[in-house]
Amino acid sequence: MEFLKTRGREIINESGDVVYLRGTSIGGWMNLEDFINGYPGTANTLKRQMIRLLGEEIGEYFFEKMADYFLQESDIAYIASLGANCVRIPLNYRHFEDDDKPFEYKMEAFARLDEALGWCEKYNVYAILDMHAAPGWQNNHWHCDNERGACMLWRHPHFQERLAGLWTLIADRYKDRSVVAAFEVLNEPNSGCPDGEHPFDFYGNYKPDWERLNKLYRNIVKAIREAAPKHMIMLEGDNYGRHFDGLEAPFDDNLIYSSHNYVMPGFGPGEYPGHFSSPHGDIYWNKDRQRTELLNHSGMRYATLHNVPLLIGEFGSQYNGPPEDIEYRLASMKDQLDVYNDEKVHWTSWTYKDPGVMGWVTLAPNSEYNLMIKPVQEAKRDLGAENFVALHQRSPGSEKAREYSEMIREATMDLQNFPNETYYTFRYAAQTGFAAAMLQPTYAKLFAGLQKADIDRILQSFSLENCNRNKRLEEILIDALTGNGGQ
Repeated sequence: MEFLKTRGREIINESGDVVYLRGTSIGGWMNLEDFINGYPGTANTLKRQMIRLLGEEIGEYFFEKMADYFLQESDIAYIASLGANCVRIPLNYRHFEDDDKPFEYKMEAFARLDEALGWCEKYNVYAILDMHAAPGWQNNHWHCDNERGACMLWRHPHFQERLAGLWTLIADRYKDRSVVAAFEVLNEPNSGCPDGEHPFDFYGNYKPDWERLNKLYRNIVKAIREAAPKHMIMLEGDNYGRHFDGLEAPFDDNLIYSSHNYVMPGFGPGEYPGHFSSPHGDIYWNKDRQRTELLNHSGMRYATLHNVPLLIGEFGSQYNGPPEDIEYRLASMKDQLDVYNDEKVHWTSWTYKDPGVMGWVTLAPNSEYNLMIKPVQEAKRDLGAENFVALHQRSPGSEKAREYSEMIREATMDLQNFPNETYYTFRYAAQTGFAAAMLQPTYAKLFAGLQKADIDRILQSFSLENCNRNKRLEEILIDALTGNGGQ
């Protein structure tokens, strides 16, 4: 495999050939997430509960086996067989460093990543290494392993120095590995809400802290570049990949930029093409609207203005709604992919594997793991304790949260004009945060008394050979990766 570099809006290899990076993200492997791995809350608090209730040996063994089966050589082979040439690998800093031992690196964590990169080389699949969960947390949400919603990275030099140190270590280790397409500095930064998200500082009232974001980006790029002079480095827009207007002009000759482009018809419910409600009113979505959404996105405007490549790092549809709805979510996904290929952007979908939400492959509904966690999954749905999924579904917990958020809004003069914003930010803190955390001991107790052999057998549910492939999605992906528009 050859090193990649940018050339205007294009990415080229060392031979000068244009390369379009297209594939998927391996969420849930070296950065666990609630809806992907089927547990409640955040990964680090869950791990503490598992060790507390099961003991350190069994608790640690559980997470090791989950990772063993979640990504294997067969997964990379399957991804490549569909025509993909890229995987984005989310990383959690906790694999490499403990908070109580800063700058003391756990080198054994690299064995798993080294093995995966070897598989990628074997099947000619490039890898983007994505810092999904950074020391001090770069955003307020569960997916950066942030259990309480404050993000300290932006205002504390200690965490910034640790991020620079970890990136230096990673970049130095892989400086000669051309299979690594790019180092992605931060997933979904959210610089404007260091103390948590509220109606008065999020959504329409959000104000990025461009000075701190740009300064941090410069410092981390400098650290990576000193260790790895040949690799692309990826920078993402602020506010979860949505805002680019205040980013500095490119300051390195091998930078690629990334946006995240989730759209309403990907979540539903409702027919597509069709009308979908939003905070901005009722919007008719079809393929033309998908194109307009991309071309008007702040990330696309930035890439066009500065003549740099753009990768849509995350997007996707959810297929866990009513059966009659699935065809509409698939139709939205197909149009999105067609537009991305037409406009010659790079892309990695979210996500590759999960228990039955939006993966390229999903755990079998009757798998031992899915059957075992069913009571907790149902409790999460009832409580609305899973933000990425429950936000778009009605539940008793969400109805109660909306009632209480209305009480808060009515009692607070400054929030009178923000009914949806008050609900969304409150439900994240109360449901995805507190309620989900309360379910963690319940999840852990499901595995109490089991031996290692039992845990090994149960977690084999994550192995590709035991998963279901979304055949209709597979057809759409093959077309996008090898046929219609897949350069």
